[in-house]
Amino acid sequence: MFSFYTILIILIIHYLSDFCLQTHEQSQKKSSDFKWLIYHTGTYSLVWLFTTWALYSSFSAALLFASITLVAHTATDYVTSRVGKPFWEKQDFHNGFAVIGFDQVLHYVQLLLTHQLVITLFNS
Repeated sequence: MFSFYTILIILIIHYLSDFCLQTHEQSQKKSSDFKWLIYHTGTYSLVWLFTTWALYSSFSAALLFASITLVAHTATDYVTSRVGKPFWEKQDFHNGFAVIGFDQVLHYVQLLLTHQLVITLFNS
């Protein structure tokens, strides 16, 4: 279903774009200001646009992947950043990290399903 190479690329690109490229301001303000959430998810999705364009050799396939990812990542972070915020404010690190862990599972499921959808649509 998924090659080791595909899973490895998804893990690395997700880590780099969701953590390394997310600024401190984005991470702190995305739970209360939609502008900062869009800055984060826009940057994240732009990285995916270029990555998948290189992987698929098709701008249309990459644009579909990045568009789905933008909507899904924004929706996921909109909810999980708000659910997690009270835990971080009261320094309940266990539950704060539990929310982040669930957030990451949702992102990986979305990325794998979106990849499968794009492969199916563009290889038929």
